[in-house]
Amino acid sequence: MLSIRIAAAAFGGYALCWTFVVCLCAWLPFDKVTRWYLAGQLAPLPFLAALLWAFIAKTAWRAFIWPMAAAGGFALLGALR
Repeated sequence: MLSIRIAAAAFGGYALCWTFVVCLCAWLPFDKVTRWYLAGQLAPLPFLAALLWAFIAKTAWRAFIWPMAAAGGFALLGALR
């Protein structure tokens, strides 16, 4: 089950990180360069959260499901704009 947690940290963090960036770039009210710069500076935070969650969650599957669900939510929010 450790391999599932490592995959959850890697893939879930990657998906969460990039959908967070897309969502921020869609919703921030700044010009394009400032949005990309700020989103790039904040991008490691959801990756860190997914990494920590992968080893704190009760089950390995829960560690994989929650970051993917959050990434889906961010993708939906980014697509709404």
